[in-house]
Amino acid sequence: MLRPAPPPGREAGGALDAGSSMGGAPASAAPFARDLALVTLAKAAVSALVLALGFRAVSDDDFARVVLAQAWAHAPQVDPTGTSWLPVPFWLNGALFLLLAPTLDVARAVAFALGLASAALVYVSARWITGDRRAALAGALLAGAFPWSACLGVATVPELATAALSLFAVASLVTPPAGPAPPAGRALLGALALVLATLSRYEPWPVAVAFAALALLAAARLGQGRAAQAKLALAALVALAGPAAWIAWNRVAHGEALHFLARVAAYRNAVSPGGDGTLLRLFAYPAAMVREEPELFLSPIALALVAWRARRGAAAPRRRARAPRPFPPLLRAALPYALPGAVAAFQIAALSLALVRDGAPTHHPERATLLALLLLALAVGDLTERAFRGASSGARRALGGALLVVLFVGVVFRPHLRREHFNPRTDEVAIGRAAAELTPPAAPVLVEVVDYGHLATLAALGRPGGAHPDRSIDPRDPPIRSSFDDPASLARRAADVGAAYLIGRVRPSVSAFAGPPLETRGAWGLWAAPAPSTRAAPPAGPGDGAPGRAPSTEAAP
Repeated sequence: MLRPAPPPGREAGGALDAGSSMGGAPASAAPFARDLALVTLAKAAVSALVLALGFRAVSDDDFARVVLAQAWAHAPQVDPTGTSWLPVPFWLNGALFLLLAPTLDVARAVAFALGLASAALVYVSARWITGDRRAALAGALLAGAFPWSACLGVATVPELATAALSLFAVASLVTPPAGPAPPAGRALLGALALVLATLSRYEPWPVAVAFAALALLAAARLGQGRAAQAKLALAALVALAGPAAWIAWNRVAHGEALHFLARVAAYRNAVSPGGDGTLLRLFAYPAAMVREEPELFLSPIALALVAWRARRGAAAPRRRARAPRPFPPLLRAALPYALPGAVAAFQIAALSLALVRDGAPTHHPERATLLALLLLALAVGDLTERAFRGASSGARRALGGALLVVLFVGVVFRPHLRREHFNPRTDEVAIGRAAAELTPPAAPVLVEVVDYGHLATLAALGRPGGAHPDRSIDPRDPPIRSSFDDPASLARRAADVGAAYLIGRVRPSVSAFAGPPLETRGAWGLWAAPAPSTRAAPPAGPGDGAPGRAPSTEAAP
């Protein structure tokens, strides 16, 4: 966007033009549609493979988001959670729950569809950045297949869609190697994408600031028409609308404009009071990127080494005779990635500073760096395709061998690099599904809270108005014993909520109160709660298992 303004009449071009061929002619709609369909089908295949391998969730946040969307569908309100979590994902899932059914299966189907839509956005972004059909296709295919992109394409969290919207926005400002400068109307589309992104996750907020600054700089170019300047200035304002609206809402609803930051910091301090040192926090995001996706960082190194060796080996013969280059020059093709790369670097720097101040996600930091990972995947796929296209046969063989070595290193060392693992909560989901099938829809159910795995049970049960967690385990609350620990406490808690059924771990304290379970799934069981008239009067005692505050689902912003 910072190149000289396009000639008169150029600005009238469509904002959705997929890009240009290397010769500058507009891309044909038919090949673009075929490539887009190929990218979408490839993403569907990757997502199906991930599900077939057993992946279901990144963390308990996945289930928390489903539970909160179910609650919104049960009782819609402007701010779905009243916490620090941003509203758009809950509006979307909650609206679809109202149209279809408030079930975990519907939430997972929506996640699958959003993964496909994200892949399509990434491909459009690649066309805008590269201006080359084959390079964009190679980059988009890789961006849809690396492990974190693959997993987040089916998880019920908004990170992939948010990163794809952010990439789409940044790409709308990029001028491809062969030009022309993008139409100003494209920046408006990018700004609208950022409104959705910034009201879904916090990590696009620095991207919105950078986008607004770049759009204003582009509007100030010499030779820019007034209509284009107005569009770019409007795009800058629209890009900041999401954060501005959320800050204003917090001021009105909570009396403090940055209320959400205080909540995030309080939760993080409660989870890890000591925390890591400042230096470790500053480098946490870059380290997480390298640790989680080492192949994406090794591939450019392999590409550079093969190019260096090929050119060095051909230097002497070329001095004696004009021979063709053994390896194509890739620097010019990489230049369009400078602008989005700078925006991604700014985002990571801002997140690192937020982490130092306890205002960042409490786990899986690589999720917040997905914009940079998608951009890196696009660049690797793009430059690798160009290298194979223009290299000599010997250089192609060397490059193929180097990439195989990178894959081998990744396969061997990846299991030792990853730090965070997650139990998919298979049993908790299974007992929730069983309860949904075996109990009347209006029957109140008391659910044992051992850890945040109870959220998987609540999501599978799908009854936001009729499911009652037995206690809060929010680290900001005082510790409370589980009411399922002894029959007397369980009897009191069941009476408090009028529970007709119980879901908990199969153990003597529950069987002593409710008898044998109606159904079991792994270590979990479903019981019919005894009618109040048949319950033995519990002895007076302290309120073990007192409800306190409802269990928090605010595991991360």
